[in-house]
Amino acid sequence: MENLVARIDAARAVRGERPSRGEEGLRRTRLVGQGEAVPRGDLSAVNLDLSGRVALVTGAARGVGARIAARFAEHGALVHAADIEASAKPCLDVRDRAGVRRAVEQIERESGGLDVLVNNAGLLANGPFDATTGEAWDDLVAVNLTGLYNCVQAAVPAMRRRGRGCIINIASVSHEKGGGAFGNVWYGATKAGVVAMTKGLGRELGPLGIRVNAIAPAVVATDMVRKLLTPEMRERIVARIPLGRLAEEDDVARLAVFLASDWSDFITGETIAVDGGFLRT
Repeated sequence: MENLVARIDAARAVRGERPSRGEEGLRRTRLVGQGEAVPRGDLSAVNLDLSGRVALVTGAARGVGARIAARFAEHGALVHAADIEASAKPCLDVRDRAGVRRAVEQIERESGGLDVLVNNAGLLANGPFDATTGEAWDDLVAVNLTGLYNCVQAAVPAMRRRGRGCIINIASVSHEKGGGAFGNVWYGATKAGVVAMTKGLGRELGPLGIRVNAIAPAVVATDMVRKLLTPEMRERIVARIPLGRLAEEDDVARLAVFLASDWSDFITGETIAVDGGFLRT
């Protein structure tokens, strides 16, 4: 038992965590129906702690982005909540490549580095395929794809200087459905691009200590969505969700905290649906 405790504590020390509760902690933690103790560790030592990490969240003035920024701050991160709105700090248009680079450089100067990037800024397109104009398509690509490209290209050098990093891309279940309940085929196409970027970046940046994952929500009950959905539309969408409700902003934010934390340190290149089972229907 003592040797097991010593091995556990040595591994925790490498990760910068506090020692386990020792033999007594191991004795209290057992598999149901079995007599062998399994190491539980001290959950309070990690507890999804983001202390000491610097995060940049785009599209953070409202909705999912604002909730992610708030959750990160609650868990100890120093958060830069960026948005295109003039009141945001920093005020950031993800389409502006030079502006994104300057914003990341300023974050490094002010906060000492950058550890987490959440690419949340995005545009939505609804309606049939021919309802989206060429200009609207250009805007979709400029924000949903080129904006992500700009932010990743600016953030990765900063993360390399820190020796670690985490990128979280906000995708959509539309990437698999090709549009769907909310968001049309062109919107779905841009989110499919986000998923492809996530897979490739996860592979390429892993050796640099940078993890890249995506979150794919179904319809999220933001203020904007509540205004757009008629009662009939809401009823039809909820009927297709096995768990019987729309996603909430906090459903996405809590997963983002997990993906930014050490508890997900062996997960990269993945897209995780937050959809109440929508993709299984």
